[in-house]
Amino acid sequence: MHTELTSDLTAKILNGIQIPPCPDSLTSILRAAKHPSADFASIANLISKDAGITGPLLKLANSPFIGLRSKVTSVLQAVNVLGMQNTLNLVQNIALRQSLSGNSQSFEKFWERSSMTASIAEKIAARFPEVSRDHAYIAALFHDCGIPVLMMKFPDYRETVMAQSKQGRNICEIENSVFSTTHTVVGNMLTRSWMLPLQICKAILLHHDESIFHAATSAIEPEVRNLVGIVHMAECIVDEHLAAKGEWHLFERAILEHFELSAQEFFELKQDILAVLNGE
Repeated sequence: MHTELTSDLTAKILNGIQIPPCPDSLTSILRAAKHPSADFASIANLISKDAGITGPLLKLANSPFIGLRSKVTSVLQAVNVLGMQNTLNLVQNIALRQSLSGNSQSFEKFWERSSMTASIAEKIAARFPEVSRDHAYIAALFHDCGIPVLMMKFPDYRETVMAQSKQGRNICEIENSVFSTTHTVVGNMLTRSWMLPLQICKAILLHHDESIFHAATSAIEPEVRNLVGIVHMAECIVDEHLAAKGEWHLFERAILEHFELSAQEFFELKQDILAVLNGE
């Protein structure tokens, strides 16, 4: 499961599954942001040229969980208030949604959950100086991006996975047995094709593999394990907020040990974030 995927193996695994290319508008915005002369005005102007990004960006910026004190009404205002990197994170959020679901409403709950998980992951990462908040946000946002790709390829994906998961089977085992690939593999392929940082791509490939926290697999980079751990902590909090059942019980001990957190310390962290989600 830790093997890097070659081009030939990638083509074989995909077997007709279409990986959406990184949108030109996103590529242009990210490239411009890396330029030494980049400033808020130039990036805001570039974002404003894409109506498909502008509206959703303002909606996300004004959402309750972002927690701005006053409503933003323009892209430039949003960039000034949020900062460059937070704005770029939201732009990638929007681009991912549009690439995988277009105008369809069928994925709305999926993307709401992904966005909530990403925002929580960023907040958790702030507690750990060794973890990049931006990488945590993007890893959490993209970690399940292979699911909508598989849903678009296989119309019976959702019903099949839900039915068999109720029998206690692991989602990746179900996907492998029925569809001959997994959402982690597809997600890894997508993020690699979008040229996201390699640590994020690898974390997405391995995020259902609890063994990466064992001493025998110490070859896995600490940053990859950090990102997987942050994603699971964020998902645990989202699951509790939404009264959903997740995988935290499978990862709890290993992740808390990895971050040298006690159960009480994580409980307090979780309660602080749930209070924000619940508007307390």
